[in-house]
Amino acid sequence: MYYPLYVWKDSGSAYGATFPDLPGVNTAADEIEDLPAMAQEAVECMYDGEDSMPPASPIEHWKDSKDYQSGFWMLIDINLAQIPRKNHRTT
Repeated sequence: MYYPLYVWKDSGSAYGATFPDLPGVNTAADEIEDLPAMAQEAVECMYDGEDSMPPASPIEHWKDSKDYQSGFWMLIDINLAQIPRKNHRTT
């Protein structure tokens, strides 16, 4: 599933990134090419064992927000199959 990832870079720092649809899921990478893998890992860590994730919004939903004006957007294909879900036992 494709999620919008907001990316910014300050002088002398790594690229920072956040998923507006996934509160608390943030990541960083020295090279922009590494952001998709780092983003996948961040989502896996945050949602490991959870029943579900919030749905993805179109970038247009976020692009006019004052919080997302000094960077750029990427669409990241998050492999949901790699995120372990809770085991529900029935007796």
